[in-house]
Amino acid sequence: MKRVFLSAFFTCLAALLWSCDYGAVEAKGLEDEMALLNYGEFNEDGMSNLIPAAMAACNEDPQCVAAMERAAGEGGEIFSSSEGQQDGSGSGADSSAQTVSSSSTPKGPVIASSSAIIPDITPTSSSDSAGGSSSSVAVVSSSSKSTTPIVNGICSPTPASVERGGPTTWKYVAINSSVTIESYDWTFDEGSSIASSKDATPAVTYAAKGSYGAAVVINKGLATEKEVKCQSKVEVTGIKVSGCTCTTPTKSLVVSSSKSKEATWTVSGCTGAEPFTYAWGGGISGTGTSGTMTISAKGTYTPTVTVTNSDGMTMSPTCNSVTASELPGAQCVVGADQNAVNNSNSGSISTMPGQSFVFKAKSVTGVSGSMTMDLTIGNGTPKEVTIISDNNWGKNETSLKAPSELKTYPITLSADGEEVCSASLTVEYPKVTASCSFASSVLPGGSVKFNVGSLSGWTDAMGDNVSMTLNGNGSSQNITVNRSYNGGFSITAPTELGSYEYTLTYGGNQVCKATMKVEYPAITSTGCAIGKNVWNSGKDFFTPGANSFSGWGSAPSPQKMTLYFGDEILVENQDVTNGYNTPQWQQVTLPTEPGTYTYRLDYHGNTVCEVEYEVE
Repeated sequence: MKRVFLSAFFTCLAALLWSCDYGAVEAKGLEDEMALLNYGEFNEDGMSNLIPAAMAACNEDPQCVAAMERAAGEGGEIFSSSEGQQDGSGSGADSSAQTVSSSSTPKGPVIASSSAIIPDITPTSSSDSAGGSSSSVAVVSSSSKSTTPIVNGICSPTPASVERGGPTTWKYVAINSSVTIESYDWTFDEGSSIASSKDATPAVTYAAKGSYGAAVVINKGLATEKEVKCQSKVEVTGIKVSGCTCTTPTKSLVVSSSKSKEATWTVSGCTGAEPFTYAWGGGISGTGTSGTMTISAKGTYTPTVTVTNSDGMTMSPTCNSVTASELPGAQCVVGADQNAVNNSNSGSISTMPGQSFVFKAKSVTGVSGSMTMDLTIGNGTPKEVTIISDNNWGKNETSLKAPSELKTYPITLSADGEEVCSASLTVEYPKVTASCSFASSVLPGGSVKFNVGSLSGWTDAMGDNVSMTLNGNGSSQNITVNRSYNGGFSITAPTELGSYEYTLTYGGNQVCKATMKVEYPAITSTGCAIGKNVWNSGKDFFTPGANSFSGWGSAPSPQKMTLYFGDEILVENQDVTNGYNTPQWQQVTLPTEPGTYTYRLDYHGNTVCEVEYEVE
């Protein structure tokens, strides 16, 4: 018989004897624990359950019965399971309590040593020397020592609970370490990944949930063979759901009584036995990985969600919260600078492209502490601003810059897409006017002064100098106009004769207009003459005269002129100076035939002077 059964019996007997002045009662030892593991705790009657259980187990093991018979033959004392008390005869094989017929139901007597010491037991055959018949008696000798001890121990899984598909390791733990374990023969319940194993510590997995056991035969086929049915089973659970997160990109939102908002939460990152199902709660609607909540009042909203996998295992990740607040109120004010927005309540401003101006939120309501809002010019990119409920100087002010395109823009202050207040920005140039003119007519391709004066409509925002555009003759040029003084701008005239209109503009608005005349001046002279030059051997010359010109105007000097003799050109494009011209300007040969001849000085088709010469 396996030693654990005898250990249980002798432990119980020793407890009885020691309690009756046979010695001190000692604490439970390792074999006590083994006995309790197999047979349970003592009841109120002490051993009334353990002894019958030990005897019944011994009767099922031929080796145990033989050992008991041999121990009885050596003078051991027998306790009958039916009597539950010591036989007082103290005799050996002749005692009526020693032998139980093999044909009758065994009563499972137990023989205890008078020394109350648990000896090793050597299994023998079931025949004894006295009767030769088999007997269901377990005996412990007070003098014999076993040469082949039986292995005692327990087996169990580690861990005792695993997820479906996860491994557990079965292990047998021996109690009497003096016995060498030479072989293991494991068998496992149906549903295990393997049916049997020869390993000392086999690893087993299970594909389905449930409770699974195992048994092991130690030293199979040897004298120390022992079969143990593992009392501990492995509990196989479903695969857990893990890694789930429940998030929303919305941290806060603003609602009004007339307009609700929606926030959406998404579950992601789940692992473990797909597919998953999702059960949303806490005021959110959803059947899959996403759930949507409609929010119409201020408060903090946190939905719930339970994720269930195909094994029925669940996980409920904590979802992010969304805070909803009521739409605040404010008055939007704009001005050229900080003074303007603090000293007025104007909701509109006109400024030039790129010009800086100041925005202020006044009379703020519905804001506790501070709130981040969006400030937008037209369809531009919103600018985040922090608005507080303070209306003092320097509070809730933001510097902005006007766009470059000329038009009117709305300026909107909004919270979570809802308009709090608005203002208006008109981007335009000031309407500046002036008087302008050209200093004189000008020769083709010449340079002439363009004058600008009597400016009005100039604003401080323009500064002292601005660039304006002068358009004329199919082209344009930029000129810098000063707020106070302009000494004239040099303009190059066209090369063709004619009148040309020039327009000065600023920001697309006309400032002034002037006409440029491109022409040759009507130059005349009263000093033209033909005569002999006494300093030049008395030769004859035509001279334009000296200091006798009029109409020269702003035309530079000299100018090219042509001398005609009748219709014949004597000299073409000869320089004539507005002032002194030498007498030998042009030598001529006077005619000798009688008649009247004309010499004419021409300037671009205009006659400067004529001289008649008569030959008699």
